[in-house]
Amino acid sequence: MKKAALMPISIIFLTCLNTFFITPAHATSIISSSPVGGSVLSMAPTAVTITANADLTDGANELTVLDPTGVRVDDGSVQMQGPTLTVGVKPLTVTGVYTVNYTIMAIGENSLTGNITFLFNAPAVITEPSPNSSVTPNSSTDANSINRTSDLLVIALLVFAIFILILMSRYAKQTFKSTPSPRVKSVKKSSKSKRISK
Repeated sequence: MKKAALMPISIIFLTCLNTFFITPAHATSIISSSPVGGSVLSMAPTAVTITANADLTDGANELTVLDPTGVRVDDGSVQMQGPTLTVGVKPLTVTGVYTVNYTIMAIGENSLTGNITFLFNAPAVITEPSPNSSVTPNSSTDANSINRTSDLLVIALLVFAIFILILMSRYAKQTFKSTPSPRVKSVKKSSKSKRISK
């Protein structure tokens, strides 16, 4: 009987001891990244940032960016500020999946190594026209004729609108001038006295 009564008390005691006196193990984890892992970018990032759940230890962190062929495209300037680790990125020109490799270590915790990826769609190469290049005369003529046609259409619409405005104002003048003044009806009162004829 005594053993049965001690069993619930010992369970409650061990639960309280575990809750209040034994600290749970915390592991370093990634809270956010920029660019976000798995994202598709059409503009190249100038830097890659990873934020951990706790302040990071000096000198124990590494952050690199690799292009689709495995060539390193970060500039090597890893900066740490509290829980955030940032590295600059060289201009990206190749379309493909880029890999961000990281090793981070929070103060008093084990290091965490991993990677995230993002897809970069490089814009099409745009060449600047050289000073010697000439424009074909047909395209210039076509553009001028389209512009001239739209200009004439706008002018015709303005003339039509002014014409309609003049007509409406004349109609309004005629309508308000020709309206007769209201007549007052005169009501004749009948006499209340009635003649009685016999």
